[in-house]
Amino acid sequence: MNSKRSKYPQTAVCALVLAVAWFASPPVGAATKTHAVPPGTFLGASLASEDAAGAVDFYSALFGWDAVKTKGGYSLNHKGRLVASVTQIDDSTPNVTESFWLVAFAVNNVKLTMDSAREHGARIYRPVTKVQGGNGRYLIIGDTEKAPVMFIEPRDTPIGGTTGPGSWFWAELWSDNIDKAAQFYADVVGFGHSEIDRGDGPYHVFTSQGERRAGIVKIPPELKDVKPGWAPYVAVADLSASTAKVTELGGTVVFGNVDHPAEGAIALILDPSGAALFLYQIGSHEETSK
Repeated sequence: MNSKRSKYPQTAVCALVLAVAWFASPPVGAATKTHAVPPGTFLGASLASEDAAGAVDFYSALFGWDAVKTKGGYSLNHKGRLVASVTQIDDSTPNVTESFWLVAFAVNNVKLTMDSAREHGARIYRPVTKVQGGNGRYLIIGDTEKAPVMFIEPRDTPIGGTTGPGSWFWAELWSDNIDKAAQFYADVVGFGHSEIDRGDGPYHVFTSQGERRAGIVKIPPELKDVKPGWAPYVAVADLSASTAKVTELGGTVVFGNVDHPAEGAIALILDPSGAALFLYQIGSHEETSK
């Protein structure tokens, strides 16, 4: 979800391929450990940025992520675990933000996922591709509303899984049609759909294996420039301090200190190249730093 006028050109999505291949495989020299990843698990995200180097500086300073230069761009690590990748894209259309985060979910079989996605009207941005070292396979599609999303069939997967400030917390799909989106992801990846009563209306969530995996939000009609898309959430210990840091680093705070159904406060930010990301405050500093 981008809060500025944006588009997801196929060239921009394909520019993520090298970085995704790194993101979907372990860092060189990292120990691998076979373990099951439940289908539907939110694994993390890759960033396509019109200023990759600037984005790396921004997120490293904001979240304390450690950056490593790679052949395809950059990898970003949290607590020694790979959590994101960043790749450079061209600024092909002036005054249009093309930078965006591409979220990734685990599936059991990406070939079946691709076939189902195509059958249900999705656009295939990147067909099933083996990742470096044979560590699983991945797929990038645009759903029926053209929102890009990545699915990974992991093997010995050291992706994400960290906790506390600087970790991935949640992912959310902003859609023009919640029922249509829910049906598409149910048909393609087997997501269930439920609602949380938050007092001022229901909050829709995707589920799998009895767990909440991601949210769905109806784009308000007054936000005419917001296009359907996925946005990830990163946990922070102090939302006010983090939003102040965003401004200091050259980013934009679209809104902040808004209550979230998961009993926390959130802020929507744009990094200096315009990619949208949510911050989510989790507990106290003492609790989250353990």
